[in-house]
Amino acid sequence: MKNAAAALAALILSWAGAAAAAPYAAKDCGQFVTQTDLNQCAGDNAAAADKALNALYKKVAAKLDDKDSQAALLKAERAWIAYRDAQCAYETGPQEGGGSIWPMEQSLCLQRMTDARLKELGQLPECLASSEECTVK
Repeated sequence: MKNAAAALAALILSWAGAAAAAPYAAKDCGQFVTQTDLNQCAGDNAAAADKALNALYKKVAAKLDDKDSQAALLKAERAWIAYRDAQCAYETGPQEGGGSIWPMEQSLCLQRMTDARLKELGQLPECLASSEECTVK
């Protein structure tokens, strides 16, 4: 929780646009007022992003025609997940002392980083050759 006020301000400004721009059904969390509702909404969006990432990963892996490439992609994805989780742990700090906003901050970080990974996977050569098959729905 390096700068909760700045994170909250950025969140409020970005929620309406983010829901429309996401490659999955993201909720507009800007309509909520209580921290409990904000935490739940942000958690739902992080889960939706993760589900979209899993679906896209499977599509990319299915396009790889050899076991070595599939194993390399799996290794990269596992390393990326470890990196994402460590980065978000660093950005939000420990839950103890993080206050009631901590779950929302953690979920927002996970969603933001997962959205970036969705773009990365969608730009792999396997996807660019036939982008329609790698579109997240």
